[in-house]
Amino acid sequence: MRLLNIMMTPVKGGDGLMAMHYHEALSAEGFDVLSIGEPTGMLTEATSSHGFKPIHMQSLYDPLAALKLAGLNREFRPDFVIAHGNRAGRLCMLPFTGTQKKLVQVLHTPSYKPHLKQANAALCISEHVREGARKAFPDLKVVDMANFSHLRTLPVKNTTAACPTIGAMGRLHAIKGFDVLIRAAAQLRAAGQRFRLKIAGDGPERQNLEALAADLRLGDCVEFCGWAADPIQFLSDVDLFVVPSRYESFGLVVIEAMAAGVPVVASDTEGPRQVLKAGQFGALFKNEDASALAAAVGSIFSDWSSWRNQARAAQTYAMDAFGFDSGRRRLRTAIESLA
Repeated sequence: MRLLNIMMTPVKGGDGLMAMHYHEALSAEGFDVLSIGEPTGMLTEATSSHGFKPIHMQSLYDPLAALKLAGLNREFRPDFVIAHGNRAGRLCMLPFTGTQKKLVQVLHTPSYKPHLKQANAALCISEHVREGARKAFPDLKVVDMANFSHLRTLPVKNTTAACPTIGAMGRLHAIKGFDVLIRAAAQLRAAGQRFRLKIAGDGPERQNLEALAADLRLGDCVEFCGWAADPIQFLSDVDLFVVPSRYESFGLVVIEAMAAGVPVVASDTEGPRQVLKAGQFGALFKNEDASALAAAVGSIFSDWSSWRNQARAAQTYAMDAFGFDSGRRRLRTAIESLA
């Protein structure tokens, strides 16, 4: 089976990482895969020159990009076109591309655009995304396909440092809720809790977050690290991992932290709630509630032995459910179910 794998978002993020994983996993499972993306996008990092073709998309209705895709479609003759993100999906629906009836949209978020009505099928990364797609488009074929990654393990720490490190990682965007985490950090300090807070990532909110940390007089204990070149190295230096997102449809960072044996505290949103099994494998706090987050962090530091045992169970679950090998097998089954 021949597959086009398309990701047209130029910025770093979870969608791009999953497009990279799809290319690798599908190739490993014996599919003939050609990936298409922005010349400077994340797919260029994961594919060989013969397995990647660049297309620059200047707008959502770029006729030149559509013509280039049409040419690649005629040349490669794919059975399905897997699109990550709405930009890629809309490109596949432009006139003359010839990809409309082959489109399999990967739904990373509950963003159900009109082009889905004409799609062949949708791969849904969570139960919440799947049910929303079914409600919006009753005739659309939907298939569960949770995210997966190259997860790596670390020994679960028996004790925390005298001044434990709280870690967080992701794009510095308002939806990721890092401001909630910084306000919770101020409450922890006021309560006498010692800690360091390390935030890995970058994005449009970085200056605002740095200013907020300074205003709350947290400059000496909050560090903005930029993008982590190696997430496992970042996770090896933290005692507790926080996911403060206002919305998170899945959360790759959640499974990365679980696999690394780091206890996880996450906002009670759809993705983390599903991945953490409603609190079985990590703590959930009320969304956008800095006080609830501070309380959850404090409870973990005060009862480390209980959370250490939970972290061990979470590590085993993450590797079994979301590791790369299990993910590539699930992806193969999902694609074959569409044939």
